[in-house]
Amino acid sequence: MEALDKFLRAYAFTWKVGICYNAKCWESHAEATKEIQELFVPVATGPTLVLNVVSYVILVMFLNWAAGFSADYNRFIALYSLMPTLVMGLCYYYYIFRQNMWQISLSSLLGWLNNWAMAMAISLVSFSQVALRYFALLLLEGLLPSAWKGYVMFPMSTIEISVQNSILMLYLTGLALLVTCPLWCEGFRVVQECLGRDNKLSKSEALMEILYTTSQLAVVLQVQTALAMIQMRTGFPFHFIHFVVVILEYIFLHQMVQFKFAWLHKLCHEIQPLYRLVHLEHHICKGTYPTSPAAGLWEVWIEGGTLFFCNTLACVPYFYFNANSVGPNLVVHNMWPHKSCIQWHTLHHVAHSDIYAVNVPSENDEKFSRDVKHYRERLQCSFFIRHPAMSDMAGFVMTFILGLAVHYVGGIGLFHVWSEGNLHFTG
Repeated sequence: MEALDKFLRAYAFTWKVGICYNAKCWESHAEATKEIQELFVPVATGPTLVLNVVSYVILVMFLNWAAGFSADYNRFIALYSLMPTLVMGLCYYYYIFRQNMWQISLSSLLGWLNNWAMAMAISLVSFSQVALRYFALLLLEGLLPSAWKGYVMFPMSTIEISVQNSILMLYLTGLALLVTCPLWCEGFRVVQECLGRDNKLSKSEALMEILYTTSQLAVVLQVQTALAMIQMRTGFPFHFIHFVVVILEYIFLHQMVQFKFAWLHKLCHEIQPLYRLVHLEHHICKGTYPTSPAAGLWEVWIEGGTLFFCNTLACVPYFYFNANSVGPNLVVHNMWPHKSCIQWHTLHHVAHSDIYAVNVPSENDEKFSRDVKHYRERLQCSFFIRHPAMSDMAGFVMTFILGLAVHYVGGIGLFHVWSEGNLHFTG
């Protein structure tokens, strides 16, 4: 009963954190955060990361089974995604923590399970929000003309091939980063110099970090795809209106993140055991790279499978790859070797800045962040700092340009398989 009570308290206080954040009731927001923090227990970093990666592999294998993917697809994911994530993850953790990573005792295992259960309570809030938005948009659909009511479905085999091709394309990105490694070392130096610091990133460190982030590049894609397929398989397809909303969410990414992602992101950073459980994989490197999956291993789950409210990207072939991987993610997770390209999210990674709404500081960031106040004047050399709206524009442009390149040069993409989709009108 005590465990259930803790779970329900974590669920209720997480709702309070989200509501107070968006209502700008900062004192109540801080109180709710403290209540959640007291439900977690400290567990050493190394053992937490080992348990994270092992349990994540099990999670994906279970989700893929529940989604009904083919044996060939499951074999591909196991060999070319999960195996690299597991092996390279353990290698990198040994590189960082040495023997300490294996110090898993009964108490640390029980502590990890407690924290995992609390994270599941937080995730239930996200899944509740996703479900509420799904059904609310279906009600709104009822007001639309008949021609706008319906959904599209693609063959499972087409979805599977698109995920496989996306993963291979992302590995090519990782290879390009390895070849251009000195460029990212210079980018790290430029950022540190601009901040008045003397930290450096060696080539060996950068190579290890690129290998590590590349091994995790499919974290969001494969979880989101499995969740989307499970939802559609259980009779709840994504309608046209859901696609319209998710496209708007991505076009205005830096405005939309403030309603869900920003407060969850802040919560992860403020509660250290939660940070280690769901977000640390995303920050363990000194630098930040375009192959970053944009989340920790379990972070996708606690966000309900999506940064926003509509988990629709993954049920259309290449949609997630075009809208996120070669667009916004390529812009925000980067260390361009020039001061004019420094972004707030660059600082969030390389200087651990307390800015949680990606590239455009939220009202909460403006009010409470030390680094926004400290670095804003110094960073006026950056185009993205002077013109915050350009982050979304740059992501959109990158999506368009690289989408064309993948379509015409790579010979893959949404428009190559669009004819395979089946339109179902419900009006």
